[in-house]
Amino acid sequence: MLKNYITSTFRSFRKNRAFALINILGLSLGLTASIFVLQYAFFQLSFDKHNSKSDRIFRVINERFEGDRLIQRGQITYSAVGPQLAADYPEVVNHTTVNTFVDNVFLYDNHPTPVSALLLAEPSYAEMFDLGVLAGNPETMLSGKYQLVLTESMAQKVFQKAEANWADYLGTTVLMGSSRQQWQLTAVIADPPANSSLQYEAILSRETVFSLWGESARYSWTGSDYFHYIELAEGVDPRAFEQKLQEFSDKYFRGDEVTGNFEKFHLQSLEDIYLYSDYEYEIHKTADGRMVWILILVAVFIMLMAWVNYVNLTTSRSLQRAKEVGIRKVAGASRAQLIRQYLTESILLNLIAFTLAVTLGQALQVSFNNLIEEQLSLISFGAMQMGGLPVAVWMLIILLIGSLCSGLYPAFVLSSFKPSQTLKGDYGKSAQGQVLRKSLVTFQFILSTALIAGTYLVVKQTKYMKNQDLGVNLEQVLTVEGPSITSLDTTFVTHIHAFLDALQQNPNVISAGTSQNVFGSRLPRTFDVKKLGDADGHMLNRMAANYGFFNVYEIEMLAGRGFRKTDHNREFDLINNAILNEKAAKILGFQSAQEALNQKIFFFGKEWNVVGITSNFHHRSLKESIEPLLILPFYDGGGDTYHIRLGGNNIKETIAHIESTYNDFFPGDIFEYAFMDTRFNNLYKSDVKFGKVFNLFSLLAISIACLGLFGLVGYTAIQKTKEIGIRKVLGASVADILRLLSKEFMVLILLANALGLPLVYWGAENWLARYEYQTPIGIMFFVLPVAAVLLISAIIIASQTLKTARLNPVQSLRQE
Repeated sequence: MLKNYITSTFRSFRKNRAFALINILGLSLGLTASIFVLQYAFFQLSFDKHNSKSDRIFRVINERFEGDRLIQRGQITYSAVGPQLAADYPEVVNHTTVNTFVDNVFLYDNHPTPVSALLLAEPSYAEMFDLGVLAGNPETMLSGKYQLVLTESMAQKVFQKAEANWADYLGTTVLMGSSRQQWQLTAVIADPPANSSLQYEAILSRETVFSLWGESARYSWTGSDYFHYIELAEGVDPRAFEQKLQEFSDKYFRGDEVTGNFEKFHLQSLEDIYLYSDYEYEIHKTADGRMVWILILVAVFIMLMAWVNYVNLTTSRSLQRAKEVGIRKVAGASRAQLIRQYLTESILLNLIAFTLAVTLGQALQVSFNNLIEEQLSLISFGAMQMGGLPVAVWMLIILLIGSLCSGLYPAFVLSSFKPSQTLKGDYGKSAQGQVLRKSLVTFQFILSTALIAGTYLVVKQTKYMKNQDLGVNLEQVLTVEGPSITSLDTTFVTHIHAFLDALQQNPNVISAGTSQNVFGSRLPRTFDVKKLGDADGHMLNRMAANYGFFNVYEIEMLAGRGFRKTDHNREFDLINNAILNEKAAKILGFQSAQEALNQKIFFFGKEWNVVGITSNFHHRSLKESIEPLLILPFYDGGGDTYHIRLGGNNIKETIAHIESTYNDFFPGDIFEYAFMDTRFNNLYKSDVKFGKVFNLFSLLAISIACLGLFGLVGYTAIQKTKEIGIRKVLGASVADILRLLSKEFMVLILLANALGLPLVYWGAENWLARYEYQTPIGIMFFVLPVAAVLLISAIIIASQTLKTARLNPVQSLRQE
């Protein structure tokens, strides 16, 4: 019997090639789009789950309060916290402390290799995290001073070997930085996988810093630049354990007695870090989990639209198949057999579409990877485990369920025709069926309205952030990383000034300056900053910049001046001038910029003169508010970044001049440069990527919805063929016919917009809430989806109904 069903199905496909092709293409397009969306979304959801203990590893989050005011919310906290938690609570079976290290350079065989992702870690780090050790002993590789662990890709760069037996290199001495510190290679490990939120190129033994930074790096309740991860015992409820952290804070911090702040602690699961983090001083890669779930919702919408189309297109063919049903029933076919026949058609058509979708997916994988800037694989996606089963199995299960559900209604409709009516040409009209089809199309256009409005808003918000006035001019500014190999002696201040003067000998260099922090980076904090005479201090963000920095970025001075060369000194005690931005001045209690000028403030145990007040400017992305800035004339020697404003002409020649000057002052060092506007725009990289994916698949979803309208219009036009013929005989024009047939569809479209737009507006407000600076939603948010859907629908309706409206009335009245 099954063989007969399959044979009949393929016979039906051959007989109705156009119908079968439209259905297969619609379904395969929907499946392909859904596969790509889910592939990307599941990759985002898979972050850090490759660690075998990921469900039991948590990092400690620290919130600091001045009274009731939250002043810091981040992962950095005091070095004693992790060890003490492990000592006090048996639920904590392991812990590890991590520090980050500044960008640096490795030297081996006189070959410099820049490194930008460095961790300082303990032996327990290798016990808690799956590192994939290729050579070396994981138990001892981070146990001693000056021990170095390289990832395989970094080892290849350092030793200039594409492939090697890394065990042969263990014990090799690698130099680092301008001080030429000697580090012993103790292990080579696999590169962190792409779905690891903590990326690194090398790991240094944290034992080393105890002698450099003092014992406070090992155990202190006041030094707070440490990241702690704890491993809970199996079966421990993390929420219940988190409740104990308040008593932990009360015991060791005694309110604000120890640190001057009230300390509160939380736990964050390792598996939640990538998608659900908005903490300060983040060292992990992060994304917005809401974006991922929106994309998953889009994938669901796409598949629902594809299956809705199948229902509409199949039922639109019911009149053509009515006589076939009548003949089958006269020949003895039961209704159950007919239902099985049409369900078989649905399953086979979906399987063909799925096969085509997988083929398309494989062919387009490289293009999709280029779009999202990841290296994903359809095979890896299919093999990914979810609920104990591979994703490929789940896809087949969902496909089978979707095939049955989308095939049931057409099967019952087609099998319900009575032979006595169909063989006479009386097919009947089901009002219930018409209501269902119209409801499905209305649902599709609600989704289409939502997707068009969402696409408009995503593009508008991204453009708004990129084009907003930052209070600084980032265009035509070249940033050059300071020297990492050159050893600067006590004359480094005059050396830096001489380098900047030499750069400006070129007429195309307008101005040059330095800072320790580039735009977009997280700034350090300075606590207990107070106006002289005040009892209470405040927390300000600290920025180190030199005399040329303000001119480079054209920062407005509301009062006073920028730094001068004489404000800088290698001796800390001889530096006493500071600059505030307008927000910091107000936080300190000054009513205006003029009032703050020449006043004294107190921090770092001494008095400082306020010599200038700048306007507020954005140092970080527009996702965050403007920070209160305390700007100091500090140099970090080789750790500074040089900022150079270029003229509009001869950019290549000017960069060559800068590189030549750099090599003269810092011979043998690595010249690395970038344009500041590009670096800053990278802050929106994840938003831009999401926008590209969302917009592409929204367009595909809308295209699939149009197929549904195409099917319903065709169905209605066929039903009304005789009516159209009679109206034309009575004098109706083609325009009259078009108005007649389009009226009910336009009502459906307007109804879809009326239902969809309020929901979309609510979603838009919630989505924009994550941004500190938001684009106005505006009237176009409502007008554009309505206009776009109406225009697309009008084109489809006109193209479908014109064919019927132009028929000769004689032919129309002879139908059946």
